[in-house]
Amino acid sequence: MNQGRIQLQIDTSKEVRNRAKAVAYSQGISLTELVLKALTTVGDKELKALIEKDLEERASRGRPQQSKSKTTD
Repeated sequence: MNQGRIQLQIDTSKEVRNRAKAVAYSQGISLTELVLKALTTVGDKELKALIEKDLEERASRGRPQQSKSKTTD
């Protein structure tokens, strides 16, 4: 079942956006993932479940994630 994706826009200052991007980057996630994870904390169980499912599906798409395994010489 392939549902269409939509975009969600947030009206905020450039400073807020830039700081949010920096926070997301420091956690190794995208700005979208940061916002979605924040939405899981509003207290709505259905919203939280939907977002968790969406994030799980997002992880399997797009560019492959870099592995953080260390190699020894």
